[in-house]
Amino acid sequence: MYDRVILPTDGSGCAMKGVKEGLEMAEKLGIDVLSIYVVDRSEYEGLHHESIKSSVRGGFKKKGEEALQKVREAAKGKDIELTTRIVEGTPYKEITEPAGKNDIIYISTHGLSGFTHLFLGSTTERVLKNTKTTVAVVNGR
Repeated sequence: MYDRVILPTDGSGCAMKGVKEGLEMAEKLGIDVLSIYVVDRSEYEGLHHESIKSSVRGGFKKKGEEALQKVREAAKGKDIELTTRIVEGTPYKEITEPAGKNDIIYISTHGLSGFTHLFLGSTTERVLKNTKTTVAVVNGR
């Protein structure tokens, strides 16, 4: 049915709901998991000084490692092969790019941005609009 589960995360409680459901599905199907944390370049690209950019980027990467550690902890004891990755770029692009036609993306309705959009977070909405991969949207509320 599916070759792999892709689990984007920002470390928030809402995102972890999608992660946990995705891990359960991967274990049931006996398929691999890729969990991705995206450092959004737009958060620091406009900064003028390279040292400040570097510091901000480093802070985001540290948050990414913490978020992915939560995924690793949630995967403990499950019979799955988990790969984690921190990438930089535009979140929806970095989430959809590695997804093959036989993969499934498990994503929460909302992440750290909370309720910016009433029904769906902006990243989730963009993932849905920009992939041909199956997407399971998990209610993060």
